[in-house]
Amino acid sequence: MTVKRVALLTAGGYAPCLSSAVGGLIERYTELVPDVEIIAYKHGYWGLLSGEKLVVDDEVRAKAGLLHNYGGSPIGNSRVKLTNTADLVKRGLIQEGENALEVAANKLKADGVDVLHTIGGDDTNTTAADLA
Repeated sequence: MTVKRVALLTAGGYAPCLSSAVGGLIERYTELVPDVEIIAYKHGYWGLLSGEKLVVDDEVRAKAGLLHNYGGSPIGNSRVKLTNTADLVKRGLIQEGENALEVAANKLKADGVDVLHTIGGDDTNTTAADLA
C-alpha cells in the first residue's frame, strides 16, 4: 500500500511530549517521504468528528523542529471520547443512534487518510485500536 496522506491528532490531557511528538513526526515524514501529505485534526477526536483539520504545508514542515522546544499540543487537545455516545450527541458531533467509531472511520476514509497517528495516553490509543 502506498501511503499518500497521513493524519495526526493529540487527545487527552496536556503533556510535555505532545508538541515534540508532532514535530518529530512531521520532520521524519519530511525527511523520508516528503511527498506524503500531512494533515492534523484540531483538538483530537473532536476535530476528526467535526472535520476541523489543518494541512501541514511546506512552511510548517520547515519549522517543525521548533516544536521540540514547547510543551502542550500545537494542534490542540480535547477529552472527547468516541465511546461516550451521550456526550458526543450532546456536543452535536454525532446524531442519536449513530456509532461514533463508524462515523470517525468514515471521516478518515472521506479525508483519504492512509495512516492515523494518535498521540496521547491510554484512552487515546485504546480508542485508536477500537477504530482500527
